[in-house]
Amino acid sequence: MPFEWLDHTSDIGVRGIGHTIEEAFTEAARGMFAMMVDLSTVRGRKRLEVGCQARSRQSLLVAWLAELLAQKDLTYSFFSSFTAEITICEDGWRLSGWCDGEEIDPARHRLGTEVKGITASGLRVEQVNGRWIAECIVDV
Repeated sequence: MPFEWLDHTSDIGVRGIGHTIEEAFTEAARGMFAMMVDLSTVRGRKRLEVGCQARSRQSLLVAWLAELLAQKDLTYSFFSSFTAEITICEDGWRLSGWCDGEEIDPARHRLGTEVKGITASGLRVEQVNGRWIAECIVDV
């Protein structure tokens, strides 16, 4: 399973799993959007370039998911496919990437739970047994 949802007392946790840190980040993004919409109903009609920077890889996960959530609201779009390239830079970590999706159509998209924000709670970005885990709690 490329992403998992985690039980939390008042919110929902998302865990991305991948062979690389980039795969774990993209799976965390897919997991977050899968909370909001049935991903099989979202077509990749437009591509949006996204990027962020942070001092640690854990804060980079928060910044990445927050940027995607902001782009959802700014462009009134759902995204279902994600690409990320992560590099270590002089002042921390940098992510450059893309997301593919389309404008929200309530008549066609099966809506789920609205994600309001990303928290720093339950943050985890680490390699375990050769696989990367990227997880955090989202505010619903």
